[in-house]
Amino acid sequence: MTDGKTTQAMAYARAAYELALEQWQKTLQGMQDKLAADPALLARLNDTQTAFETRQKQLDELLPPDVTAPVRNFFYTLLKEGHLNLVDDIAANLSRMVAGGPGIEFATVTTAIELTDAEKEAFRAKLAARYGEGLSVDFVVDKSILGGVVVQVGDKILDGSVATKLNTAREKLMVG
Repeated sequence: MTDGKTTQAMAYARAAYELALEQWQKTLQGMQDKLAADPALLARLNDTQTAFETRQKQLDELLPPDVTAPVRNFFYTLLKEGHLNLVDDIAANLSRMVAGGPGIEFATVTTAIELTDAEKEAFRAKLAARYGEGLSVDFVVDKSILGGVVVQVGDKILDGSVATKLNTAREKLMVG
């Protein structure tokens, strides 16, 4: 392609990308708002002991009437699995992906205590050195890991938590 054609093609590709994501983001945001406003509704929708068809009718009342089939089916999958409680996290991750472009990688660093700003920056630097500068890093506190750190980058998990080490030691003792 010539430079003019490349520029035009990129502009059209960007427009298609933005249009494709617009309904996803709009619907996720709307569902986030509705589910946050009524925690009891979220609990009922996520209750997999209730028939899927019953929960599906309730969900259909919440979804916009003009929602596309792929978006509707996505929400049906969350409903079937009892995972509508993940809508907030899904929306946040999608927003980060849109902001960084489709190729951005994400990392989650989980610790038992809140890290200082200096410690967070050290983690960012180490992860960027290993996985690239385009890495987006979130920090999460989860006391159940007891200590240590769990790092997830994409589908890779590095688990150095105390809880996992204790469970591994327990399993070895039970086998041996």
